[in-house]
Amino acid sequence: MTNLGRTNYQEEIKHLKLLLNSCNEEDRTIISSMARSTEIAKNMDPDERKKRMNLKRQPSPKAPQVKFVSKNFISHKMSKQKKKIRASVRLGLTEDEFIRLDKVYIRTFEGKYGKAEYLVDRKIEKCLKHQSGHAVEIDGTRRVLLREIYPYVRNIRTQTNEVIAKRTHIHKALCITAPFKKSYKVFLFK
Repeated sequence: MTNLGRTNYQEEIKHLKLLLNSCNEEDRTIISSMARSTEIAKNMDPDERKKRMNLKRQPSPKAPQVKFVSKNFISHKMSKQKKKIRASVRLGLTEDEFIRLDKVYIRTFEGKYGKAEYLVDRKIEKCLKHQSGHAVEIDGTRRVLLREIYPYVRNIRTQTNEVIAKRTHIHKALCITAPFKKSYKVFLFK
């Protein structure tokens, strides 16, 4: 067997273009289809693909890199003073106010009393003004003092299921939601 060697696609395409210019109309369609098939073969040849990829990958002359040395370090941490100010903007429900709640639903985190839902209604229980309020479990028979349940409260809702105050994590403050910032005192027992 004779070794035919690699095809030089560039020369073959150049030769076909010369023939295309010097032939009659009948041969022109044949030669143009040969040129197209040679282009396709060139694009499919793995060696030619590698050549094209190497040409694309050649690094361009790089500009010298300049390092900026920053003396002023920008910190995104908040100082304790700003944290205190920001915390005061978020109005929280104190334990004394929580104990005076009336006609609300209370949901709790998993804790001492378990994950549950409670109802507070002082008129039904006939409480006096300074008497400690109790929360009655909706699906159970437990009555728990509001003072004891305060650390485990997840959210406090109205009877129309609007959230008055909520706590994102068991160790965070019980924050009053925006619609009730001024009107939450309506739900306190008088």
